[in-house]
Amino acid sequence: MPAKTDHDTGYLVRELTAADIPEARALMLRTVREDFGDPYDPVVHADIDDMAGWYLEPEAPFLLVAEDQRTGELLATAGIRGGELKEGLSPPHLVERYRDGRTGQLVRVYVLREHRRRGIARVLIREVLDRVRREGHYDTVALHTFRHSPGAVPFWLSIGSVLVEDDTAGVSRAVFMEIPLAVRNAASV
Repeated sequence: MPAKTDHDTGYLVRELTAADIPEARALMLRTVREDFGDPYDPVVHADIDDMAGWYLEPEAPFLLVAEDQRTGELLATAGIRGGELKEGLSPPHLVERYRDGRTGQLVRVYVLREHRRRGIARVLIREVLDRVRREGHYDTVALHTFRHSPGAVPFWLSIGSVLVEDDTAGVSRAVFMEIPLAVRNAASV
């Protein structure tokens, strides 16, 4: 995928490279700690520990980064990977629902706090969804978020996500959503 530049915003959206992995990992773990209050968990964060294995080597999964054009600093991440949810960490019927191999999970949509409200997440998501549509590996795009993550649920609803299940009081503590792939209006994403 060629790099994409948005000259009006001062950041570049591009695919993760092997050289980005240490900085991307630090960005992700910082966001997990700050936004979710969660400690590092090798089961939940296995993809963060092996980004090359999860996002660089397989055919369908990928991770995009937003890079500050002036400093080269990574500002944000967003990716897609196979939709299987982890048993015991998600509602069993959703684990089964996304086991089909045709569901992609939108993952690791993280923007550093000091760079929020610049449209970075919307641009990253639009780029991820456009690539998913082009490549055709997935029929459904699913995601989960948390009510305690600042602005997360209203944000996802604002881009056209559909609520599938609110498991806030359940095992996952998450809200599960899907993004219809037929929606192509860039203004809505």
